[in-house]
Amino acid sequence: MKKLYAKGLLFLLLVSALCAGLLLLSAREPYRQIIAGWTHSRDFMDENEMLPYFEQARTPDRTTQLIIGDSICRQIFSGLQEYNPQMSIQATNAALMITGQYLLAREYLSCHPDATDVFLIMHPMPLTRTLDTEWSYRYAVMTYAETDTLQYLDRNTLDAMEDIYGGLLMQKGIVSLTEDSPVLRKLVLSYISLEREPYVQSSPFEIADQYVKKLYDFCVEKDVKLHLYPSPCSESFREQVEGLAEGYGDTWMSTVYPDFFDAICYYPDAWSEDLSHFSGEHATREAMDRTIREAYAGSALLDSLILGTSENP
Repeated sequence: MKKLYAKGLLFLLLVSALCAGLLLLSAREPYRQIIAGWTHSRDFMDENEMLPYFEQARTPDRTTQLIIGDSICRQIFSGLQEYNPQMSIQATNAALMITGQYLLAREYLSCHPDATDVFLIMHPMPLTRTLDTEWSYRYAVMTYAETDTLQYLDRNTLDAMEDIYGGLLMQKGIVSLTEDSPVLRKLVLSYISLEREPYVQSSPFEIADQYVKKLYDFCVEKDVKLHLYPSPCSESFREQVEGLAEGYGDTWMSTVYPDFFDAICYYPDAWSEDLSHFSGEHATREAMDRTIREAYAGSALLDSLILGTSENP
């Protein structure tokens, strides 16, 4: 019987060693692509698209103003960098979450001592995004770990992340291997999606309120002005947005940014194929400039911005 147990244990050790070796090889070229093909993991070979934004934010330059926000913000402002050398436009997407926007702005301000303004531009729905099991690990948690910024999150946020994803999957070494190995990434993301539960907020603005305030306080510490503006919304979101607005008055944000919901610019659903981003003729630079003029009329953002189709706002 002892021999049988010993053989079984040896077999398990050999299988474990083979699996570990396969995972290590799957993170290295040229084996990475070959093993990804064998395991049908090619869809998980993309690089973390959030990292370049953090790298740019950390690069000292002559910019003094920062624009960050969701993918709608990125769409309408990304083409304006060449006209606004005073601005660093690092808008990412909603999956980075408000916690990630805070970390991105923090990195920028830490490396730009002459900064004067941070413009945070978020669609009301993504502003309330929580730690889900579909996108947040890939875009948020992995990004935070890879950029060594997890340490700047509050303990309650880290506890929530550990409850959902597990402390092991938040360790930088494991995250780096998961980033490099499409096989491991497929396994990890599938496990999270199938076995874990998303974080449930006590109120729609629980995380947003905490981290907008945290960013506001950091900006005050750096003698920088934080501006919070809404991204334009399609008419299809009007009812949901108006529902969110009912609870906004109970937040800290409403005391500093009371007009956030009143300033929302709604546009026809026909302007967007996915009801979030502009498409077709409404996605041209000229159309984006018109949208910016309408959505941010009279704001400090428009006062600072040079648009692509005219010298002055």
